[in-house]
Amino acid sequence: MAPHDYEEALTLPTSLVGDGEFFALRVRGDSMIEAAICDGDIVVVRRQPTAESGEIVAATVGGETTVKVLDLADGRVRLLPRNPHYSPIDAGDATILGRVVSILRRLR
Repeated sequence: MAPHDYEEALTLPTSLVGDGEFFALRVRGDSMIEAAICDGDIVVVRRQPTAESGEIVAATVGGETTVKVLDLADGRVRLLPRNPHYSPIDAGDATILGRVVSILRRLR
C-alpha cells in the first residue's frame, strides 16, 4: 500500500493494537460473522508477511483482498471463513498482508 492509498489517518493506542506498522480495511460481506467480524466493520491489520495457523489474517488471493482464518495443515495453505455458508479457499498462492489485531465498529 503506497502512502497515498488511504482515505484517512487514524491514531490508535498501543494498548489496543500493540507495536508495528498498521493499515485498516473495511469489511464487505458476512464470511467472518462467527468471528464477530461483520459487514461494514473496519479491521486493523499489523503488516507482516507471515502468520501462525489459526490467526485471522488479511491476504491477497487472485488479486482480491480477503480477511479469513489462516490454516496451515497437511502441507496446504487455506483461508477459512467463519460462516458455514462459505467454503475454504485453497491459497497456496496467497500473499499474507498481515494479522488482524483489532476490529472497529460504528454503533448506529
